[in-house]
Amino acid sequence: MDALELAKRDMTVIYGERTFALRAYCHQGAWQSVILEQQTPLHSWLAPYPDAASCLAAAVGFIAAVVDAAVCASDGTP
Repeated sequence: MDALELAKRDMTVIYGERTFALRAYCHQGAWQSVILEQQTPLHSWLAPYPDAASCLAAAVGFIAAVVDAAVCASDGTP
């Protein structure tokens, strides 16, 4: 298989009035994620997952945490 023909799943998430593009791709048997906002990749600490659904769910959770933290920081709530 050519390296550019990896199995992949794409998803768009809108959270907190922000839009994110997610891609889960399978590399050497493990699913990894890429998160983009306005063509800028977000650096995440997400580990590889055994399946695409778990990988995308973790990426959505990461987005929720990042957006919620930014909202709390901007309005001073704990």
